[in-house]
Amino acid sequence: MAPHMAELATLRALTFRLSTTPTAQLPQHVPAITASLANCRSLLSSNQASDTRSSSEASLAIHRYWKLVSNLLQDKTTLQGRWAGIVLIKATIEVGGWEMLQKSLPWVRGLLTALNKPDPPSSKKLCIITLTRIFVLTREYPTLVREITTPSLPAFIQACLQLATPKASTSLLQTILECFNQLVPRHPAMFRTYLKPLLQLVGHTMAPTPSSKLAAEQSSSQKLHVSSGVSDAARRLYVQLPCCAPKGASNEEWDKGLKNTIANAHRIADKVFRAVVEDWQSPLRGASTTNGHTLDDEVQDLGSDSMSLPPWTGIFGGSERLVNLLRLVKEHLIAPTASVVNLQVGVIVDLITRMLSLTVPSTGAKNFQNSVRFNNQVGKEERENLWLILPQVHVAAIEILLALSHRSEDSMSALGLLVLDQLVWVFNAEKDTPQIRTASYLAVAQLIRRSGASLPKPSTDQLSGMIRSCCDDILPSEPIAVAPNQASTQNKACGTSQQTSTNVDAFLKSVDSKDPAANFDGLKQSAYNLLSVLLTSVRAQYLSDSIRARIDRTAVLAQHKDAMLASILNPPPSKKFGKPAASILPLMARSYAHDKDVEGLLRPRMPVIRVGIQEAEVEDDMEEEMIENIEEPDENNERFVGEELDTLLETAGQTEALAADSAMADAPGLGFGSELARDTPSPFAMPIAFGSNTTKLATELAPGGSKRPQSEDILPSLTKRVKVDVEAKEKAPAQIPATAVAITAQTSEIAETPITTLAEPSSLQSPKLLDTPAVAGEGSDDDDDDIVHLVLGQDTDDDSD
Repeated sequence: MAPHMAELATLRALTFRLSTTPTAQLPQHVPAITASLANCRSLLSSNQASDTRSSSEASLAIHRYWKLVSNLLQDKTTLQGRWAGIVLIKATIEVGGWEMLQKSLPWVRGLLTALNKPDPPSSKKLCIITLTRIFVLTREYPTLVREITTPSLPAFIQACLQLATPKASTSLLQTILECFNQLVPRHPAMFRTYLKPLLQLVGHTMAPTPSSKLAAEQSSSQKLHVSSGVSDAARRLYVQLPCCAPKGASNEEWDKGLKNTIANAHRIADKVFRAVVEDWQSPLRGASTTNGHTLDDEVQDLGSDSMSLPPWTGIFGGSERLVNLLRLVKEHLIAPTASVVNLQVGVIVDLITRMLSLTVPSTGAKNFQNSVRFNNQVGKEERENLWLILPQVHVAAIEILLALSHRSEDSMSALGLLVLDQLVWVFNAEKDTPQIRTASYLAVAQLIRRSGASLPKPSTDQLSGMIRSCCDDILPSEPIAVAPNQASTQNKACGTSQQTSTNVDAFLKSVDSKDPAANFDGLKQSAYNLLSVLLTSVRAQYLSDSIRARIDRTAVLAQHKDAMLASILNPPPSKKFGKPAASILPLMARSYAHDKDVEGLLRPRMPVIRVGIQEAEVEDDMEEEMIENIEEPDENNERFVGEELDTLLETAGQTEALAADSAMADAPGLGFGSELARDTPSPFAMPIAFGSNTTKLATELAPGGSKRPQSEDILPSLTKRVKVDVEAKEKAPAQIPATAVAITAQTSEIAETPITTLAEPSSLQSPKLLDTPAVAGEGSDDDDDDIVHLVLGQDTDDDSD
């Protein structure tokens, strides 16, 4: 309740302000009133049919406001009152919605009456805009369309056509055409009866020829003041008029209009391009109607036109007509249609090919583009005027190409190479014109974005000149200053100097150096877009080192973030094996240190995402192997501590007899050394014979410790080692140096007695069991009882036997 009370108070205040302000001063107060009216949206759009006290008060306030606005609209004394009433009606309709629309029929009638009054163009424009807004909003409600739009729209169309006279101002004419553009697609049936006057109106406005020499001879009743905005609105209206055709015939009318426009463009081109002999031959149309016997003294078109276009004379008037027709073709491509239409791309591409096949000859005598053949029946002046208007024609043709690329999307990739060659051809001939550079940058960027990855290297090499020009437009070079000593020239033949005129201002340095390309809209922006597209879509190996260095330099100096990112993500190929090419990533990290995308390049935090089932399976197998390798050491240690020693003891007992039989054949006698060599398996004799840390090994195997210490080197199975040693013994009977170790049970002292014998070189590769003589206690029985024979891998305790 509180919000409605606040809005009610606001509406009462606005009503009081309108009623107390003099009518002549209302235009100054209307902007503030309309701004405050937005605060009453809920109140004006709510239904006030209830019988409550608050509802009745709100209904009374709304009725007072509505009555006051109606009185302002019907004011017959002052123009300011009607102007204020029109503005308030539009604001109230947009704020109130359906509640205000269903009460707006008296307002619509008053607006139509005001439209026929001799008010200034500003009031008529506001009246047309307000009525158009009402007709657009009522389309969503069939009941309101039947009650308001259907009886009022024909009168509105007729009133607007009566206002579109030669005396009408340009702004009023543009407003009428824009309103028709809004209403024709929404109410096509009501405009069907007005097609003929509408075609006459757009025929005089969509392709103007202000440079025509017939303009001065035309009467004022036939001449309309046409600006670029009026011609654009008229072309959009002409494209939408086919939807007014009967049901099912709109697509045929649209196709007929497009073909008629293209045929008219070819006919005008025959007259404008008569100064040269064209190499273009269209397979889709007949021979040209212009030949040497039908040439007029001046380029002109005075005959009847199938599109109701006015006549023209002069090459400049013909160029303006040709450019406007090309823009009309572009409007056919970009404008929405009421139904599905069939587009013949070949006809449009044929028109583009003809427009781009003729270029301005270059000044170089050896340039291959100087192959233009001149028509000797046409004067030099007309030929030079043709070179002057050609860039405008080429820009209009490139705009058609852009529109076709946007509409056809990926279907244009098949024509990419052909169109790209023509664009490069035109650019190399007319790159001094900023409009040509802008249009070429946009078109090439669009084509490369679609088919840059499939672009071959020869086509990429053709873009070198355009890439250099693009970099120069982004970073213009400084003007070259002429040295002061070049002001005077000396004739060396005569020995005299000739004084020439010198510009004194040239010695003064300009403080404010301006960019020469800054005055052309879109040039630098199109060059910016092309630079990033080149680095993104073109293969890096197809760009030469100098071109790539120039692009990277321009991107860094201009602080072009998108181009720098594209350069980092698409690096140039490396010239040295195993060494990556230079990257501008450090420079970008310094310039954009706080950007999230740069941070993602420098320090990626996401894991690598592999694509494909096989790579995922390989990665899972590697992870499982890593987990098993981590778990295996613990299991091996636990098994080694408890079970390893028992296994060694059992294996040693089984192989003792085999080792003894092998040693009996060569044993000279029985003693401690022979028993040690007999009982010790050969794998454990090798470390004792050749190892350097024999003392440490004997200490670790003292009687105090019953378990084998853990070691990272796991020896192979004893059974396998015994078999290898037995075979080695049979093959190599020579003896090798050995060391016998004796450990007493009481004192735990370690005695080492090296006994060296001669051995063959082959004994190093094939070790065998050795017979070692007694070391200590041979003559004393007590000492022999105290001596315990050491057998490695076997328990030294007596109970173990």
